[in-house]
Amino acid sequence: MRHALWMACLFLAACGQSPAPTVRVVPAAVQAAATPGDAVEGLRVATRVGCNGCHGEGGRGDVFQENKDMGRIVAPNLTQRRALYDDAALARLIREGKTHDGHVPWGMPIKMFQHLSDREVRDIIAWVRSTPAIDNPGLPEGQWSDALIKATRDGTHPWLPDMQADAGNVPPAAPPTEALALGKHLAMTSCTECHGWDLNGWEGDPAPSLVVAKAYTLEQFTRLMRTGEVAAGGKSKTGLMSGVAAYRYPVLTDAEIGALKQYLDSR
Repeated sequence: MRHALWMACLFLAACGQSPAPTVRVVPAAVQAAATPGDAVEGLRVATRVGCNGCHGEGGRGDVFQENKDMGRIVAPNLTQRRALYDDAALARLIREGKTHDGHVPWGMPIKMFQHLSDREVRDIIAWVRSTPAIDNPGLPEGQWSDALIKATRDGTHPWLPDMQADAGNVPPAAPPTEALALGKHLAMTSCTECHGWDLNGWEGDPAPSLVVAKAYTLEQFTRLMRTGEVAAGGKSKTGLMSGVAAYRYPVLTDAEIGALKQYLDSR
């Protein structure tokens, strides 16, 4: 998300009828939750897109952001909050930002998560469901500032679009297999929260346009994604990319890193 390191993750029938027979069209969110996912792969995807980065080890919850402008934004304990959602509702939360009580899911980059495939959503849900319950009594309650409450209610906060899906978005059933398409999928589901929805950066934000990837060799890019070390050596200018990469992207395979580099080079 713009102007901050938003390493966020989750916590996140239409019917067509003719006189005879009745035809039921199942929404994508319901389809995403219909087939059990792979919890091990779900942890890998959740790590890549930032879920357990914001919600803490084992999904225990953590303070996401706290300052005078925003107040205290808390990423909740997933092992407790999951009870409020069935699988279809979790899919809607991840893809559309629809919470159980209608509140805005501050910190969840829904504009990025909307591109996750049905399979990836199922896998994340399987991970959330399989994570052992954790009691985290030290987790404080969220406390939004008056300014944030007002700007959220009247729809004027500039970051609100980050937590909304695009109208008519149709995610894929599974991640693509062709390298260039896979690279684009990985970029759109891993990079846009910091580098902009079009990957060209946010105005006034230090996260650069990802045209910068063209300055890296594949070896240098792989090292960046595995360790956070930039091409010139050491950490990124602000340290944000280095920290994100070292935590989130070692779960990427060599083929995925190569596909991502190929796509970024093609832009």
